[in-house]
Amino acid sequence: MKKRKKKPNRTGLYLVMTVVLLFCATLGIHSISLRATCSSLQEQKTELEAKKSDLEKEAKSIEEQKKYMQTNEYIEEMAREKFGLVYDDEIVFKAK
Repeated sequence: MKKRKKKPNRTGLYLVMTVVLLFCATLGIHSISLRATCSSLQEQKTELEAKKSDLEKEAKSIEEQKKYMQTNEYIEEMAREKFGLVYDDEIVFKAK
């Protein structure tokens, strides 16, 4: 009598392969999503760095203006413009 060859049970193997394929597909989908998020965050970072640079320039300008406003030259200029004050030896010409 001949021995029968047993058919190997492959359902376990197929199940493991299916789980691995599902895992790889899920990982791929999440990878694409994360790359898109990373790209948008990189763009946002670039925009924020540009805004930061602009704000630093503006702060520097304000600081310079603050220093100028504390000088006698500025005080004299404001006295002339706002109050019409002049030195004793100056002559004022007004247009009609």
